[in-house]
Amino acid sequence: MRVALLGGAGYIGAVATRFLSALGHHVTVVDGLIYQRDDQRLLSTATSFIHADLRDADALRQALTGADAVVHMGGLVGEPACSLDERLAVELNFASPVLAAVAARDLGVPHYVLFSSCSVYGQREGTVDEDTTPRPLGVYARTKVLAEQYVTDLLSGCADVTVLRLATVHGPSPRQRLDSVVNRMTAQAVATGRIPLNGGSQRRPLVHVGDVAEVLAAVLGHPDGHRVLNVGADRENYTIAQIAETVVRAVSGALIDRGPERDEADARDYRTSFSRLAMLFPGSCSTPLIDGVRQIAGVITDRRITDPDLPEYDNLRGLRACHSAGFLKAIRSAECERLHDAYARAYEGALR
Repeated sequence: MRVALLGGAGYIGAVATRFLSALGHHVTVVDGLIYQRDDQRLLSTATSFIHADLRDADALRQALTGADAVVHMGGLVGEPACSLDERLAVELNFASPVLAAVAARDLGVPHYVLFSSCSVYGQREGTVDEDTTPRPLGVYARTKVLAEQYVTDLLSGCADVTVLRLATVHGPSPRQRLDSVVNRMTAQAVATGRIPLNGGSQRRPLVHVGDVAEVLAAVLGHPDGHRVLNVGADRENYTIAQIAETVVRAVSGALIDRGPERDEADARDYRTSFSRLAMLFPGSCSTPLIDGVRQIAGVITDRRITDPDLPEYDNLRGLRACHSAGFLKAIRSAECERLHDAYARAYEGALR
């Protein structure tokens, strides 16, 4: 199968590229190398690589020509990064997937896979599933919701569309992140022996990065109209405090510095059902949290990462550096401006 991975050099993309290539797929990676602009070692397993901005319509058409499937997994991740420059986030997380959908439609690509997030559910009592109406709380989640809607509408009747709403991802990658909750706590525990924790009652569903790559391979092999899948496992729903406690069990000598519950900028709080994925692909997402913690701890103790505080391991700090240096900014093309206006209309009153 010929697969175009848009954002295939990122944290999840680097793992997915290796996994799909090992299965024998022809993998074309398109990536702007935002955080590691000069490091192409991550791409050694890709069949081909296009160094391009994911808002570049010509580059998207080049990558999608002859493809059996396109996977859009690029963009800015997390509310802090997206809030740094809302217009840029809209272009990368909403406009770019739409531009790719237009190219897929025009070129007759039969399957489009869009990476989204369980963050779209916001703050909920009880358990959410794929039929729960999204309630996005910030820029990141809002752009994901709109991308889902527009891509699905554009490709209705033209292609299969699979939306993957990922739980919070953890574990090692050739393009490592250490700013997501599990990886961050583990890195802190190994480096300092302490995990700062204020309250910790908010809930997060978790999924290992390798399991995400396996789910992607499974859905690519079984296109089936329009579907939305939460990606994770029911047993991998944790509170923030439970995550910290798991890290302490895995990292010898580590302690939790407990503080009072406080109002957080990230107010997401939800328990997620993954029964639909489990029914379609039994055995999916079987890696437990503690395995991911041990793997990240090993990366640091073995000194495969010698300085976990470098900006390249933190999406927000890396983005700030690129943004302030002028390497990454909103391009304000006619199409990006049109889609930004659509975003502004959809969330009128929620914008800063």
